[in-house]
Amino acid sequence: MSDRDRILVTGATGFIGSQLIERLAARDKATLRALVRTASHFEQPGGPEVEVVEADLQDPGTLQAALPDVDVAFYLVHSMDTKGDLAEQDRTAAQNYVAAAKAAGVRRTIYMGAVGYDPDGGSSEHLNSRHEVEEILAAGTPEFVAVRASMVVGSGSGSFKTLAEMVARLPVLATSTWRDTPSQPIAIEDVLQCLVAAVYAPPGRYEIAGPDTLTVEEMMREIARQLDKPYRAVPVPVSVPKLEGAVASVVAEEDRGLVTALVEGLNDDLVVDRNDAQPVFGVTPTPFRDAVASALPAIVAKD
Repeated sequence: MSDRDRILVTGATGFIGSQLIERLAARDKATLRALVRTASHFEQPGGPEVEVVEADLQDPGTLQAALPDVDVAFYLVHSMDTKGDLAEQDRTAAQNYVAAAKAAGVRRTIYMGAVGYDPDGGSSEHLNSRHEVEEILAAGTPEFVAVRASMVVGSGSGSFKTLAEMVARLPVLATSTWRDTPSQPIAIEDVLQCLVAAVYAPPGRYEIAGPDTLTVEEMMREIARQLDKPYRAVPVPVSVPKLEGAVASVVAEEDRGLVTALVEGLNDDLVVDRNDAQPVFGVTPTPFRDAVASALPAIVAKD
């Protein structure tokens, strides 16, 4: 792989995509192209100027200008913040991308996926969709790298932000069955370092996670500790994602459909069999308490 390959980042205005663009630009080892729906929403990072192409993965006709001459593409698009059948939208977007990438001769696709998929049917709809997209991309790409992450700890991470907002704003938390679900939350900075390293990693499917295995309740207790707030919770025996999502969406001031999907996903076991962050990508995972300390100020600043 040469130092001047053209790298495409889809979802370049999102929480992960925008920061990934900054880190790739800082390396100055590739020509960068950002695929966005609205060019005015993209902010140029420091360093070499990023080429911006307006396109929509739901509309295959718009992809003709986005993929030519691309060597490596990051696929960071998920439909959690839209209306309608989200799984169908993600399926269509992945299929459209594969067709366009084949036509353009894209050599490598790097997909930001998620850990915890249960092939026996125990996963949330969101996680099932993530896995389906991964399979579509893997089948249609000469070189495929999947970077499957556990819960991402960062100010723009939907799942972590929702937990933090609930702990910060509610005097008493009603915690259902997901309170005991184990996870290995990973700092956003670690995720970004792994994604950058994935440009040169051997093709494969890798799982990355933080060094601490914690239940959701243990994560909320640490958030409360760092907020210097008493942790008060009332356990409830069952999880009703639609009801919980409705309440949490008001608290977190986020879209109800998005938060409902995130609440449902709290029941997914996000513990990895092998953590590839260090052996594959050379990244030493950040302890949860330190990741929280970095993420919380931006979340609570507006409260």
